Amino acid sequence: MNRLVYSLICLVLLFPGLSTYASTLSERQYRLLEKAQELVAEESYQEALEETQDAADDWDAGLGLVLILQLRGQVYQMLDQPEKTLESYERALSLDVLEGTRRSALAAAVAQLYLIGSQPMKARDILIPALQAPAGDGLNHAPQAYVIVAISYQTQERWREFLPWLVQAEAYATSIPENWLAMRAAAEFQIRDFAAAEVTMKRLVERAPDKRNYWVQLAAAQQFQEKQAQQLVTLEIAHQRGLIAGSSEELLMIQLQGAQDMPARAARNLEQRISELSSVEGSSEEGLDDERRLLSAYQRQARDLAAAAETMVSNDSSSVNEAIQLAMMDGDCDLVRELSRSHTRKLEGLTMISVAQCSLNGSDTASAREWFQRASEKSDSAVVASQWLTYLSDLQKAGLR
Repeated sequence: MNRLVYSLICLVLLFPGLSTYASTLSERQYRLLEKAQELVAEESYQEALEETQDAADDWDAGLGLVLILQLRGQVYQMLDQPEKTLESYERALSLDVLEGTRRSALAAAVAQLYLIGSQPMKARDILIPALQAPAGDGLNHAPQAYVIVAISYQTQERWREFLPWLVQAEAYATSIPENWLAMRAAAEFQIRDFAAAEVTMKRLVERAPDKRNYWVQLAAAQQFQEKQAQQLVTLEIAHQRGLIAGSSEELLMIQLQGAQDMPARAARNLEQRISELSSVEGSSEEGLDDERRLLSAYQRQARDLAAAAETMVSNDSSSVNEAIQLAMMDGDCDLVRELSRSHTRKLEGLTMISVAQCSLNGSDTASAREWFQRASEKSDSAVVASQWLTYLSDLQKAGLR
């Protein structure tokens, strides 16, 4: 938090140049301030403090003294002496000389120091009255001052009070920094205003389209609203940009494609994902097995039964019987024969009959007879296999096989 606050100091503490006040200062005051500014520009900070000490002690309350105190506060700040910085700025503010935007700028500087000191309530006590006062004809208070108030609420996780001040800052800003939008989105998530968070995250992905986290958070905002179609589009764009490859968000995208009746697309993406993850050292085989089972399901939904069969066996050879039935349904007898040769000992009787039928379709009667013979020795297929063997014997006697 301190780093963020410090980054705002140079933006908020914008005191007009000395020439702005020339007509309201005495000749002596003007010359002293001019010399002190020259010393600051030369980084002769101790000399600047010594040069202005008598003025800080002896000058009457008025604009000259306010400017001296402001300058000394800036010098103490550069010397990293926050207590003396705060003392100088608060004394300048207490003189009630400055009005409008000049007063709010000084109040913002004081408020930032209180924030650095983890005193957000004091920061607000100083700054809010200055922002509630008129800024001046045709003027607005600096948008960064409203951000300081917002941050004071953010440090206390008072998100609902944080947001209006940040929104006001945006209204007055000529350009909105990316980190303001990020803070706004975080607050909108905190108060569970996911519709607003979605709008803000869209602004962020437009601002920085290559930042992965912005796309993920946009998809999350849509998920919380049960906007699956929009969430899928968001994740697909992020995927096309190469931002979520190999991540849980990529798997979520694939699952959404399946849920949105796009099993072929889901299968293609999941097959590529499994291939890429398989080549990564340290990948969990258990996790990949789960994804292979999911791939097989998508392939079946897409009616790519042969591919589903191959995926099933690559994942778990105990599934070979179901895989062969899928290959049969797809009319892929080459795959049936390949799987049967590789997993002969695991074949069930009814599966052997399917293999034999494929052999018959290929006019390989000898192989068919061999498989039917094996099937006849299995209790689940003995009757059917015997009938086929009798049929083949009859054909052979008739000279047809």
